[in-house]
Amino acid sequence: MPSYFTFTGNPFVDAGIFVLSELLNKNIEEITPQDLKEPINTILSLYLSDTWRKNLYSIFPNNPITNPSIKNKKEYFLKKMGILLDSFVPLKNTGSCIACGRREIDQPKTKDEIPLTGSGDLVNFFPAGQAGENYCSVCTFAVQFMPLFLYNLGGKFLLLHSPSLKVMKVWARQGIKNAREQLLSGVFTGCFDDGYRRGDNALFHIIEDVVLSYEEKWMEENSSASAYIFTNYGQNPALEIIYLPADVFKFLVYVKAHEACSEWKKVVKKGYDNFKSEEEFKRRQNKVYRNLLEGQSIISYFLDKDRTIVGSWEILTFYLTEVRKMENKRIETIKKVSDKMAKIIRLKDNTKRLFSIERANSYDSLRGVFLNLVKDNITLGSSEPLLTLDELTQDLFPEGAYGWKEIRDIILFRLYEVLHDYLIAKKELPELEEIEEEEE
Repeated sequence: MPSYFTFTGNPFVDAGIFVLSELLNKNIEEITPQDLKEPINTILSLYLSDTWRKNLYSIFPNNPITNPSIKNKKEYFLKKMGILLDSFVPLKNTGSCIACGRREIDQPKTKDEIPLTGSGDLVNFFPAGQAGENYCSVCTFAVQFMPLFLYNLGGKFLLLHSPSLKVMKVWARQGIKNAREQLLSGVFTGCFDDGYRRGDNALFHIIEDVVLSYEEKWMEENSSASAYIFTNYGQNPALEIIYLPADVFKFLVYVKAHEACSEWKKVVKKGYDNFKSEEEFKRRQNKVYRNLLEGQSIISYFLDKDRTIVGSWEILTFYLTEVRKMENKRIETIKKVSDKMAKIIRLKDNTKRLFSIERANSYDSLRGVFLNLVKDNITLGSSEPLLTLDELTQDLFPEGAYGWKEIRDIILFRLYEVLHDYLIAKKELPELEEIEEEEE
């Protein structure tokens, strides 16, 4: 049996294909033209509602549903979809379609059928100066189902795309569930929307929802994800791309499956300045999420101002190895040295050493605290040094001053964990100065 659909790598086309796959409960390679009449009627029932039509103005301007000059919208939409369906040809080895690359095109497509492809009148929008973009009829047909895959950000839309077919399938299932609930209730609310208005926050929310909602072996996926934040509205089309790396995806999977998942939520909440309510943080930047996306450290968010920790050493270690790409030997050295520091602070009953680490504002000042702890270790008559030269230069600070704050934060995390009972027993400790987040 010939195949008509395949994973293309084009986010608009792939979203539509996976919506069709879930609507029909078939693998994408098994879908035939004969299967597609009922899905057309399904999306037509949605798109003709006021709310969906309002969404479509920013997705397919001037298509049969959104063009105000077209009166019999149902008839024109069915005619358009029928023309595309009649032009179906199976996948070939090569072709001029920029999405599948395995079929020839009949005529270039414009923004009323494919978002962000300009209009036929604005030929200078296209690199080749042509009146449209090269999409075949099959890929164009699939894109018409893409709105069911979208997340509404209130004015713009988030289109999720991932090389993981499992992620695509699961999110398409969520979109189909949303659409069917609207059809059954008769209450049409448009594209999936539960209040998030920032693309980065919504992307993390979606991935966490995908991971939690379905029992899958997500740790084996090793998948990345991208969010295409776009509007195709009128004279102001726009596109922003947010990339979530595979290592961050794997870390999210780990913390969601870990028994300390609730602790991770506390870390995330600390990424909002002056956190007030759930509805508010859906609309505000989260520094934890932003740092994960930009490859910046989030270790300071595992520390509380009352000298307690959020999470556990196991979660922090997984973050350091998977996301920060820190070698196990280096992590174990930091842990060993921190444990020795904790022992010295207990035996000397000298919390000032801890305070000095907290207030260290440069690489040199932190090394100065280390030197004092080395002296304390000697006065205690310890049989082994606090740390060796190799441990200092190769494990703790292999790049010199670069990244010294991150190492300080890891040490503080371990000290707070090991010294928890000791610090709790202390009375009237001075307040912890806020640890700066910017990398020096």
